[in-house]
Amino acid sequence: MAFAISNLKIRQQVLLVTLPPIFVLLCSVALLLYSYWLALHTSRSTAQSLESVATGEDVLRTVAEIHMGVRGYVLYRDRAMLATYGELSDRLLTGLTRLRELEGNDSPQLKDIDEVQAAVTRWKTDWVNPTIRDVDRGAQLDITRIKDEGVRRFNAVRKPLLAVIDADRAENQASMRAAEQLMKRMLIMALVVAALVALIVLLVTREVAGLLEQPVRQLIDASERVSRGDFKLALPPPTDNEFGVLSQSFAHMTGALRQEREELAALNRFSEVVTQCTSEGEIYEHILYSLRDRFHPRQVIIFKLNSEENFLEAAATLAPLPAELQDWPVIPEPHNCKAVRMGRRFRVNDVMTEPLCPSRFVPPGEGSYYCGPLIAGGVIIGAVRVEGPKGLWTPERESLLESYLSGAATALSNLRLLESTKEQANVDELTGLYNRRFLEEYARKLIAMARRKEQPLGVIMMDLDHFKERNDVFGHEAGDRILRHFARTATRAIREANLAARYGGEEFVVMLPDTGQQSCMLVAERIRQAVERMVIPSGGDKPMPQVTVSLGIAIYPDHGHGLEDVLQAADKALYESKRAGRNRSTLYVPAEETAS
Repeated sequence: MAFAISNLKIRQQVLLVTLPPIFVLLCSVALLLYSYWLALHTSRSTAQSLESVATGEDVLRTVAEIHMGVRGYVLYRDRAMLATYGELSDRLLTGLTRLRELEGNDSPQLKDIDEVQAAVTRWKTDWVNPTIRDVDRGAQLDITRIKDEGVRRFNAVRKPLLAVIDADRAENQASMRAAEQLMKRMLIMALVVAALVALIVLLVTREVAGLLEQPVRQLIDASERVSRGDFKLALPPPTDNEFGVLSQSFAHMTGALRQEREELAALNRFSEVVTQCTSEGEIYEHILYSLRDRFHPRQVIIFKLNSEENFLEAAATLAPLPAELQDWPVIPEPHNCKAVRMGRRFRVNDVMTEPLCPSRFVPPGEGSYYCGPLIAGGVIIGAVRVEGPKGLWTPERESLLESYLSGAATALSNLRLLESTKEQANVDELTGLYNRRFLEEYARKLIAMARRKEQPLGVIMMDLDHFKERNDVFGHEAGDRILRHFARTATRAIREANLAARYGGEEFVVMLPDTGQQSCMLVAERIRQAVERMVIPSGGDKPMPQVTVSLGIAIYPDHGHGLEDVLQAADKALYESKRAGRNRSTLYVPAEETAS
């Protein structure tokens, strides 16, 4: 070339690249229009011939159906054979009319069509209608003669009709040959156009490559920056071509990578926080609010597995449970929870259409839920249920949630192992309350603190009424069940700042820091009334009688200056409750006040 394309202005470059394809496109359109006109002209006659053949065959089938119906009526005299006679007659008339229309006024087949129409008229007039009338009158008929006559009349119709069909088929074949010739011409023209297009493409490819270079370089640079962890990218501007789509896809990919990186960082922070927690309640709180911030659920329920008593207890929830479950939110049989039974996740993406978990523990009325087991060291320690809108649980969300649950289960397991080591020395194995040794050590610290701050310290000593008799009647297992239920009930009736301990046998002690006489009496009455409402299964046919408790209250320093003195005062008050009829709370009164 005598000049360089790069020396042209941008508009000239665009024209140089655009005009040749436009010229080829106009030629292609003209060629397609011409080919379309030829194909349309040829296909009309072909379609008309095909329709004539189909119409003729339909007329022939209709005549045959009428013939067979009349024969069946003659042979069996069953009126049902003529059920479609009227419909077939109308279809026959319509078919003949349509066949005449398709052939046209100058068709050589019109003579044969007239002959067919005349033969049909004679067939119906001379055989069909008289035969039907004779059968209707019940006349004695010569069946053989009528059948032979019917066949002869039918053949008189069939012969000219087949001639029309054969002529139409021959015309159709001629049209197909013409179409074949047309396709050959179109193929030759298409090859010529293809060669022209290839030449144009070859000439403009070099120039187009220069136009594509810039967005390619930008995408390469962006990919290198992403590989280094830099998500501040300069991508090609949005367009409607393939580079615009690629740029948009790349932006989506980097957004997903950024989100995945943030989720991984959040998961690491979660694992670090729950590892540093010092109580299960603190871990539960982090689980609830981490899942809330990540998945925006309607409800999160954390179930704690009690393997000794064989139940799942709702240990923490994001939203409050129904009032009837707040006192005892339990799934009695852990194996009713599919996640616990199977040891893997259970998901329902639409609670309105999919089967739910058989536990039926507060099932959501709409939306979806995911229940995953908490597994540590191959042992299931609980489960977590997360409720959300319909269709929430994609494989990506499930994988992320399982990562959270895995980290939480590990933290819970480690914390329980640590607490178990401590509790072996300080906790009563049966009731889960602190034992007498820990009580005495901790109580002395509380008394020292109360003395330093000049604040009262309340002591409530409790004894279950008639416990030994129930133990003898219902057995030690029932007695242990009573002690466990009592310990749980008493613990719920006091504040977290208070301390409950098993003093020995069926005797228990509650320490209440910074609590005076009146407040101690209120707490004692709350415990006593809660115990009265306890329902304990007997485990047999004989129902368990109501359990009651007697309580004695003493206050430091009003009723003693040391732990032994206050405990002795509380024990004397407890004795007074027993002596006065049991199931009551008694505040210690010094002997000198009683005498006066």
